[in-house]
Amino acid sequence: MGSIPNTFVNLTNITTLSLYDNQLSGHVPRELGFLVNFEHLLLQNNQLTGSIPDTFGNLNKLTTLYLFRNQISGDVPKELGSLVSLSLEDMQLYKNKLLGSIPNTFGNLTKLTTLYLYDNQLSGHVPRELGSLVNLEDLELHRNKLFGSIPNALGNLTKLTTLNLGGNQLSGGIPRELGYLVNLVDLELDKNKLMGCIPNTFGNMTKLNTLFLNDNQFSGHVPQEIGTLMNLNYIH
Repeated sequence: MGSIPNTFVNLTNITTLSLYDNQLSGHVPRELGFLVNFEHLLLQNNQLTGSIPDTFGNLNKLTTLYLFRNQISGDVPKELGSLVSLSLEDMQLYKNKLLGSIPNTFGNLTKLTTLYLYDNQLSGHVPRELGSLVNLEDLELHRNKLFGSIPNALGNLTKLTTLNLGGNQLSGGIPRELGYLVNLVDLELDKNKLMGCIPNTFGNMTKLNTLFLNDNQFSGHVPQEIGTLMNLNYIH
């Protein structure tokens, strides 16, 4: 219980701070951002409040950042996508109370394989810069308040196995470029305001197991190409 001590700033050689699954409360100390040897910062499953310190942009060796399942609020700092943070591979901030938009600076995090921002109160567009994250395997932004269209650039993420944008306010058509994500296993676009036709390029996603498109405003026919997806087990 209690808060994370500011005096941790004295631990200048520390590489891993693992304080998860406790009942820690209070703010995440901004002083942690001065511990530049951090590789793993694991603070998930606590009761932490306040905002994510912008000083975390100094952590140029950080590969893993877990802040999920807390009560952290405020904007996601654009500094997390700063050039000094290019080592980041796994960022999980889900199930908090984060507000504002997803920083377009996240497009700089080219080593990122996992990005979980779901179950927050994020708004604004899905940044087209996320299409630069060519090593991304899992992108989950569901149950926020995102609006606008799905960027065509997401079709560049050919290593993606999971893309979940469900439960937002996204509109416009589904980009046919999503059909080029041939490693995709789970595609969830349900509960949005998407319109137009379902792209016939979806027939390229031969590994697809789960396809959720329900609760949108689609028109036209269901493409016959979907009938060739022999690994598909769940379709809504």
